[in-house]
Amino acid sequence: MTTAIYSIEVPGAPVVPGETKPRIDSINVDGKLTTNMDGVNNMHDNLLLGMKLAGPNARCLGYRPMNGNNEPGPYKWMTFKEVKESATDIGSGFTKLGASAKSRVGIFSANRIEWSLVDYGCCVYGQISVPMYDTLGMEAVKHMAEETEMVVIAISPEKLTEFLKLWADLPLVKTVVVFGEIPKESVALAPEGAQLMTLDNLMELGKNDGHAPLPEISAGPSDAYTICYTSGTTGRPKGAVLSHMCFLSTVNAARNRINHGHIPTLDNSDVHLSILPLAHCLERCIHAILSGNGARIGFNQGDMRKVVEDIGELRPTVLVGVPRIFNRIHDQVWAQVKARGGIASSLFSYAHGVKRANLKMGSNTHWLWDRVVFKAVRERFGGRLRLVISGAAPISADVLDFLRVTLSTTVLEGYGMTEVTGPSGVTYGGDMQAGSVGPPLGNSMYKLVSVPDMNYKVDDKPNPRGELYIKGNSTFSEYYKQPELTAETIDTDGWIATGDIGTFNEHGNFVVIDRRKNMFKLAQGEYVTPERIEIIYTDCPVIEQIYIHGDSLQSTLVAILVPNEEFLRREIEGSFTISERASKPLNNLCMDQDVVQLMMNIVKSWGQKNDLKGFEIPKAVYLESDPFSVENNIMTPTLKVKRLAAKARYSQIIAELYAKSNSDSA
Repeated sequence: MTTAIYSIEVPGAPVVPGETKPRIDSINVDGKLTTNMDGVNNMHDNLLLGMKLAGPNARCLGYRPMNGNNEPGPYKWMTFKEVKESATDIGSGFTKLGASAKSRVGIFSANRIEWSLVDYGCCVYGQISVPMYDTLGMEAVKHMAEETEMVVIAISPEKLTEFLKLWADLPLVKTVVVFGEIPKESVALAPEGAQLMTLDNLMELGKNDGHAPLPEISAGPSDAYTICYTSGTTGRPKGAVLSHMCFLSTVNAARNRINHGHIPTLDNSDVHLSILPLAHCLERCIHAILSGNGARIGFNQGDMRKVVEDIGELRPTVLVGVPRIFNRIHDQVWAQVKARGGIASSLFSYAHGVKRANLKMGSNTHWLWDRVVFKAVRERFGGRLRLVISGAAPISADVLDFLRVTLSTTVLEGYGMTEVTGPSGVTYGGDMQAGSVGPPLGNSMYKLVSVPDMNYKVDDKPNPRGELYIKGNSTFSEYYKQPELTAETIDTDGWIATGDIGTFNEHGNFVVIDRRKNMFKLAQGEYVTPERIEIIYTDCPVIEQIYIHGDSLQSTLVAILVPNEEFLRREIEGSFTISERASKPLNNLCMDQDVVQLMMNIVKSWGQKNDLKGFEIPKAVYLESDPFSVENNIMTPTLKVKRLAAKARYSQIIAELYAKSNSDSA
């Protein structure tokens, strides 16, 4: 068992009643927060540093071009020099179109190589990029374009038709740059005085147009780099203004962890498969860290159903995902193990148990089991993974341990939010004790503040408990054009309340134990944190997605549940009374009251197994055959439930669930 300490109290910090002393990364023994690296003053400098480390002709960004049969070919790479030159042409083109320094440039696209080229182009000439989740919907796109007064938007072809319908309502947007060919019929649909052009046209304009690219404009560390709109689980997106320092200090904090051996070294031999949305701060920070260390980034082909193919082709050494992705991997592997049966299944379970026990000793490798049992799992990910990171939402201890055991590599869990530039903290590589999200990175500090109304106090024993506050060089400056909301979020000393309740464990790691935001009280006075309950239930193999609903006028919870079809059919097949129905269509199964009762029994037993209190276990469920998604507006792009949207969509069903539940208990 490790006795390491991963965070320390800030030396000389005063005692404030109702608060813990601020804690910082134990690497920062002088008590000072990490800033940008000397000579790296903006994100363009960060790219140039990566080019210096790797070499100008080293591979930088890669993608899979389609062949004549519309099938993806092998990865094609741009060198650091080519990326730098393309970015200069793009930024110069934007400037010639009227987007001067500090002008806002929208990026409306899923992850693709052009996304990064446009972002780098903005860095060269001081424009502020405003990424848009490509699945947010057009009302949100219109809101962001209006609020930030965008003058140019770069857009992927599949989004063009929908954007053309609202372009006339955005008079400030004079140019739309398309990643690819522009259909002839679309050209005539541009509003009067506005224009469509391809990215190639823009680059040609930036490079030539009778003279060379314009002189570069160097931004300073405190200048705004990007406005990141939070997808929002409860309302309209709001734009967090993030400076170059926000990202540069995160890159440098990660570099310090690497230098101290707590994160694997990164160089041009490393390659990352970009899966999470680039409009999300976590993926953006990962790109910045990798680029600044001279590593390579490969883009997936744009279809999440084909990510396994991309993994096989790219064979990444770095993989960053959200818990839902890793939960699915965990469930699929264990399902295959159980289906195999016999000696093979027993051997896998035994080897897993041995290695999981060894995690407590700080080891996740085994001379025999890694070669005999777990090699097949590693090969599914290309066989070269050196670093795996889970972020954006909590991951269960079972799944985290599973990844460490089967992949036999460094697996980290991060913590953060948009307002602190994504990852504000991450576990140490040698810390294999699941259950915490690690200490703060060197550019941030944490403190806990008592929450008396929830009975969490910083003088609780054995460890302090309270709401987590974050402050540092990664914190956002403001919500764009929303001073009142900014003042509500950042206190006068620069601290941001996260809404997460937690504690510092014996190693100085932050452990999330509850949630203040979205908390509500049931009719009999019990406080409920629905997100915590949802996390517990999504670890159940039979449950793919779940929305927990409660009401202060009701004494119980109800749930909208999307079952995992494969595992649901297995449960039905194993049932003595309804096994013959297992082959029915999923929507029919979801309407079958016997199947609903079967799922209700699973919900009850899983809740009890995971120590949920009686009032935290839903008393009625509705089975939904149509998964929650970004497209149907129930999920955010980072795969979190949008609570207001879910409540509105299922309001009638929720009322019926309560009516039935209350009738049964009468």
